[in-house]
Amino acid sequence: MTARVVLSRIFSVVFLMLFAAVFNGYVLSVLWGWFVVPTFGAPTLGVVPAIGIALVVGYMTHQMRDRIFRNEDKKEEPNFRQIMARGTAFAILKPLNALFFGWIVHLFM
Repeated sequence: MTARVVLSRIFSVVFLMLFAAVFNGYVLSVLWGWFVVPTFGAPTLGVVPAIGIALVVGYMTHQMRDRIFRNEDKKEEPNFRQIMARGTAFAILKPLNALFFGWIVHLFM
């Protein structure tokens, strides 16, 4: 594996991690504005503090991401593309799922 491939993989992982952190922070700030602000009269939460809170909560809670990256059916290890595809899907779909169902609940408030 060449140095160029290694650097591109490192860049891909770092970019995915940054994207996931920002997207999770954005979704948290929207959900906070929908539920916490009107219910408790709390101040609104900007995206940057929401990123920090999402990182702290993710750090302090048990995450079940490991099973997403394992191939239970197959004996071989997943390759880098499979891992990145699953990680990207997880980084996009988990916050979108929370935002979608939060939006539905918000309609009933």
